[in-house]
Amino acid sequence: MRISVYGCSALVALVVACPVFLWAQQPQKDHPEPFYFVALTDPACPVSGYQAPVPVTTELRVLYFPMSEGATIKEPKALVLHLVFDEGWAADNSRTSSFIKREDGVWVATVPLGDKFPKYAIYWVEDRETKQSDTNEGKYFDVPFCDVNGQREEWSVRYEAESYTGKLARLGIDRPTDYAKAIDVLEGYIHLPDRGLNLISSLWRYKLKLGNDTPETRAMLLAEIKKFIGDHSADGFALVDALNFVAYQDWIPPDTLESLVKAIEIKEPNDNPRAFVLQAQATQEKDKQKRIALQWELVNKYPDTNQANLARQQLALEVTDLGQKEKLYQELRSKDPENPFHPWNLAHDYFSANQKLPEALALLDESDKLFAASVLNKQAKIHYFESTLKDTKLQIAILRGRILLRLKRPAEAVAVLDPIKAEFPSGGPYYTLGKALEDTGDKRGAIDAYLEAVVRPSTEEKKANEELEKLWTDQKRGTEQDLQQRIQSKITQNFNDANYVPRVLNHPAPDFDLTTLRGEHLASSQLRGKKIILDFWAVWCGWCLPELKPLQDFQEKHPEVVVATVVQDSTDAKQIEELIRNKTLTSLRISQAPPALAEKFGGMGVPNTFIIDEAGYVRIQHNGSIPDVPRYLEADLKAIADAGPAKEMARTSER
Repeated sequence: MRISVYGCSALVALVVACPVFLWAQQPQKDHPEPFYFVALTDPACPVSGYQAPVPVTTELRVLYFPMSEGATIKEPKALVLHLVFDEGWAADNSRTSSFIKREDGVWVATVPLGDKFPKYAIYWVEDRETKQSDTNEGKYFDVPFCDVNGQREEWSVRYEAESYTGKLARLGIDRPTDYAKAIDVLEGYIHLPDRGLNLISSLWRYKLKLGNDTPETRAMLLAEIKKFIGDHSADGFALVDALNFVAYQDWIPPDTLESLVKAIEIKEPNDNPRAFVLQAQATQEKDKQKRIALQWELVNKYPDTNQANLARQQLALEVTDLGQKEKLYQELRSKDPENPFHPWNLAHDYFSANQKLPEALALLDESDKLFAASVLNKQAKIHYFESTLKDTKLQIAILRGRILLRLKRPAEAVAVLDPIKAEFPSGGPYYTLGKALEDTGDKRGAIDAYLEAVVRPSTEEKKANEELEKLWTDQKRGTEQDLQQRIQSKITQNFNDANYVPRVLNHPAPDFDLTTLRGEHLASSQLRGKKIILDFWAVWCGWCLPELKPLQDFQEKHPEVVVATVVQDSTDAKQIEELIRNKTLTSLRISQAPPALAEKFGGMGVPNTFIIDEAGYVRIQHNGSIPDVPRYLEADLKAIADAGPAKEMARTSER
C-alpha cells in the first residue's frame, strides 16, 4: 500500500495544517509493527494567498520514510527532493533540495517558499548515490495548497488536473498523460452552486482530448454543452467559464454560442461576453491584417472592457506606425496608470524606431518608479515576485544603456551596464557594453566585452565578432589564430562554469507529420529508429534566431540525427525566405505547423527544443534558448545514452 500526502484533503475544511502525527496508522492486531506513509509534508495543506492578515506558509518540509513497507529507497545514502510548483513555468517553480537524516531514520527536506504563493506542488525523491528513485510507482506525490480558511482553491485543483496532461514532463515529472484522471480530479471538486466556477472549460477541453476530438466526441460534448446552458441559465453557474471553451471552438454552432452569450448578459450584467467572443475570434485569426482589423473593431466597439485593453496591447506589438503605438499606449496608461510595463514598452518602441530617445529615458525612469511603488504599496492590484522584479530591473537597465549609447553618452552607458554585466542573459548587452567601452577609450575592456558577446547567443553575434577582430588587430593582441583559440577557450570555460547536467525525461512524444519547405516528409512513425531534435521557433524571436545556424551545423556533424525546426503556419513565407538567405540556412529543415503541435509537446513560448529517442520518447527538453547549442546537445546525447532505453509507458490518450 502506498499513500501520498493528498489524503489530507478530507480534513482541509477543518484544519489549516495537518500535523504529522495525525497520519501515522495505529498498529493493528495483524501488524506487529506500525505502518508508515512513504512521504508526508508539513504542513500537509500549506497556506497560500494574498489576503491580510496572511498566516501563509513560509517553508514546506517534506518527510521521507525509508522504513515504510512501500518505500522504494530502503537504505538512502544521499537523498534529494525534486519538486515542481503549479504548472512549472514561472521562474524558480522547479526546485531540487537535499534531505537531512534525522536520528529516528526519517529524512527531511526543507523548501523555502519566499515570496511565492503556489497553489499546488508535485514531487519525487531520488538517491544521488545509489541512483534509486521513488516516484510513488509513477503516480508521484501531490501537495494541495489551501487558502487562509483551510479551503482548497480552484487553481490548486486545476494545476493537479493539468499534471495529468504531460505538461510537467519537461521538468522530470513523467506522470503518464491521462485525460480520464484529469477529468476525475475536476469532477471530484466541482460542486454546485459554489465550487468549480472556473473549471468547466478545462473539463470540456480534457473531454475533447480524451475522445481524440472526433466528430462523435464533438457531438456528445455539444449535447452536454447545450444541456449545461439550459440547466444553468437561471442560476448562472460557471456560464462565464463555459464561454472560455465555447468561444474558441469553431465547430460550436452560432446559435449555441448566442444562447450562452445571452444567458451571461442576463446573469452577469457587468461582464461583456460579446467583447470576449470578438477577442477569441481575433486570437484565432491567422491572417495578420484580418487579425489587426478584428482587434481595432474590439477597441472601437467595446473601448472600456478588459478585452479592449488586451487588444490594445496586442495592437501595440503588431502595428508599425509609431503614432498609432503612442495613441494605444496613451489609452492603456489612462486606464491602468499604475502598470509599469506600459511606459517600458513605449520606451522600447521609441528605441526600435530610433526616435524620441530622451523621452524614452524618461519613460524608463517612470517604469522604475512604478515597479518600486508596487513593492511598497500593499494595496496594489498586482504583486510582483522578487524574481520578476529582478529580471525587469535588469531589462530596463540594459535598454537604458542602449539608449544612452545611441545618444552618444557612452560613459553613462558604461556606468549603467558595467556593474550588472555578470547578470546579462545573452551576448547582446555585452556588445552594447563593448561599444560603450570602446567609445570611452577603454580598448582592453571593450575586447573582453566583445569576446563575451561572441561566445554567447544573440542577434549581435556577427557584429560583435567583426568589432572584436578589428580591435584585436588594432591593439596588436596577437594573431588571428590566437584570437580563435581565445574564443574557443572562452566557450569551453563558459560551458564548464555552467555545470550543465541534462535532465533525462521519459515520456512518449506526440505524433507529428511535417513537410519541410523543401518538400521533405517528416513523420514520427517513419522516423522510428532515429534520434530527432525538434526545435520550435519564430521569426520575431530574438532568442531563437542565433540557434538556427548552430542547429544546421550540428546536423551536418551528426547526420545520424534528424534535426527539424518548426515555425507557426501563420508565419509570412517572405520573412522565412529572407531569414534563410541572411543566415545561409541552406540545409536546415524548416517546417510550418499550427500552434497545437507545440502545445501537444507541452511547449509554451519559443524557443523550445525536444530530443526524441529512437523509440519515440522525449528524453530532453530545453525551455528557452540554449546557451551553447553544440556542447549542450552533445551532453544531451551522452546523457541519453548513459540513461539507457526509456521505460515503457502508455502512449498518450490522444493516440
